[in-house]
Amino acid sequence: MDKILIVENDPVISDLIARQALQAANYETAVVGEASAAITRVMQQAPDVIIADLSLPGLSTQDMIIALSSQNINTPVIAVARQGQDTQITQAFRLGATDLLIWPFQEAELLTVVERALKQTHARQERERLARKLQETNVELQQRVRELTTIYNIGKAVTSITDQSLLFEKILDG
Repeated sequence: MDKILIVENDPVISDLIARQALQAANYETAVVGEASAAITRVMQQAPDVIIADLSLPGLSTQDMIIALSSQNINTPVIAVARQGQDTQITQAFRLGATDLLIWPFQEAELLTVVERALKQTHARQERERLARKLQETNVELQQRVRELTTIYNIGKAVTSITDQSLLFEKILDG
């Protein structure tokens, strides 16, 4: 089940997003009311997507994006803005927000944007899994090369050494 963190201080909006839209679509949701709590939650639970209001009091969503980036956390952030917040929207995208929802929005629009962000998350997770698998395969191949080199060296020793005691010593060393 994909985990979505909602950073919203308005209980009506957070309820609409979390309970009525996302939980109804079988997503696991968590809601926090401020960016600092969101940073802590992301470090603990690693959500798949973050939906954050650009009008948060205190620490801003832009600050949250910077903090997460500095910790090498690449969770897609969907910014929620209102009409007239063009400067905040531009800044959020420059800092790494992946998508935007303009309040008020339709449930279908929310789900489309979340699914698009989840595709990014799933693709990144698959790349990381394949990179780990490639690394494991490389380690195995290096081990096999070492084993084959040892066998090759023993074979050379068998064909070139005529003294049996020296030959047995080379085989044991190999």
